[in-house]
Order: sequence, then C-alpha cells, then structure tokens
Amino acid sequence: MFVTRFAPSPTGLLHLGHAYSALLSYEMAVKRKGLFKLRIENIDFTRCKKVYEDRIYEDLYWLGIKWEKDVIIQSDRIQLYESYLKLLNDEGFIYGCRCSRSDIKNALSALSLPENTLNTFIYPGTCKEKNLNIWENNVRIDIDKIKNYFGNIVLSFKEIGFGPNGETGLQSFNVNWLKKKFGDFVIARKDIRTSYHLAVTIDDLTQNVSVVSRGNDLFYFTPIHVLLQKIFNFKTPDFFHHRLITNNNGEKLSKTKNAESLNKLIKKGKSLDEIKFMLDM
Repeated sequence: MFVTRFAPSPTGLLHLGHAYSALLSYEMAVKRKGLFKLRIENIDFTRCKKVYEDRIYEDLYWLGIKWEKDVIIQSDRIQLYESYLKLLNDEGFIYGCRCSRSDIKNALSALSLPENTLNTFIYPGTCKEKNLNIWENNVRIDIDKIKNYFGNIVLSFKEIGFGPNGETGLQSFNVNWLKKKFGDFVIARKDIRTSYHLAVTIDDLTQNVSVVSRGNDLFYFTPIHVLLQKIFNFKTPDFFHHRLITNNNGEKLSKTKNAESLNKLIKKGKSLDEIKFMLDM
C-alpha cells in the first residue's frame, strides 16, 4: 500500500512551506488510494512547545487534510531510539564523543582538513579510541567499523521526485563515499539520546512509510538514512523530494527567519483556494 507522511517539528507555527509539503503528500496518498500518516518530531526539547503542536492539528484540519489515527510523537519514543542505539553499540558501530564544534574546528585547522560541501565538519576522530561512555556523551557512527563489517558495499535509493540539482531515478553510493562526505556523523546527542537521522529512520519503518516525501533540502542526507536501514535490515522506501517554497528574495521560508505563518494568513481571511494559488497547486 502507498503510505506517505508529514513530519513537522512544533518549534513554531506552520508557514506556507509546511502547507505545501503537507498538501503535496496528502494529495499523493489520496490519488493512489493510500494512507497519509502524521508524525510530530519534537525531540528538540528546548524549542518544541505543546501550543505549536496543537496548532499543527488545527492548521492541517483547516487545509482539509485527514490523517491516520496512529500519530507518532517522538518524545514518547526515546526508549525505543535508545534500544536501537544499544544495538549499534553491541555491534561496535558507535563511540562516545565529548568534542564541541569549536574543538572539531580547531582540530581540523591543525590538520589542514577541509569542511565538507554541506557546511558540516568532517570529524577527525579525536575521541574514537578513548572508549567514552555512550550514555554520557554525544555518539558518533564509526564508518570504518561499518566498512569492515559490510565491506565497501554499494547502497541505493529510488528518487521519484527531484533533488536540488534535478537528481532523480536510482541514486547509488558506497561506504567510502559516505566517509568522505559525512565522516563519523553524530547519531545521538547527549541530551536527547537520539538524532534526527536515527529517529526518522526508525519512525518511517514504524509507520510503514513507502514513500518519504519531504523538501529537497534534505536530499543529500538520504544516504545516511539508507545506511541505517541497511544496518538495521529495514526495507528502504522510495523518496520524493520536492521544491522548496521561497520568499521574494529566493530564500527558503523558515521559522527562524520569521516566515509569515499559515495561521496569520488564515486570520487575514485567505481561503484554501487562495493558499493553493499562492503555492502554485
């Protein structure tokens, strides 16, 4: 069965970008007589608020979207995420890390190592052999250990939408590419015992998602999720990355940049048809 989902974070009010993503996923499910699932990604405990979560339900209802009853609330699933973290630890695929971003930046400068193309730091492995407790520190994936176990295997996913540069169809990569692109990326933060990457991989399996629909700004992180699916022996869904809704300056709409909320547009008297027209739907 075709199953897709919408997975907002209640760190602020939904804006037009969220409306587009939700409507697109919902209409895909309706067209294929499938299911539309909802997930509340609220593991950022400092920024997520219940008032924003409640508003998500109200805004989706106003958009005419109906979702399945089995809504996932990530904050209720921390123990589940921890159980998968333990599986990774039992296989020797992770290690504890106490380095801050400034520590990593200084280490990279000393070693003359570059930052990667996603503007994140390729971790130089400072804590790799220190045997730090994974339950008291940030946790990183050990790409070398994974390569030793699986070999330099080729992994792939099917893109049925488009990446930022028009990428579509079968996308393939190997473990060496992952190491060069991401290094030993963080799989769990000290404060929440999970990460976006770990949580969404587990949650998409739980919700039987067959097509992951999301903005194409997340396209280049998909190989991380496919790697985790391989490790956990999960089936890899198809991916539908869609265009981003931007402002008059061509910038992606963002809560942090005070994008006008959907709720404010509704209060201004905008109709659903007008909202869809604004979204070119």
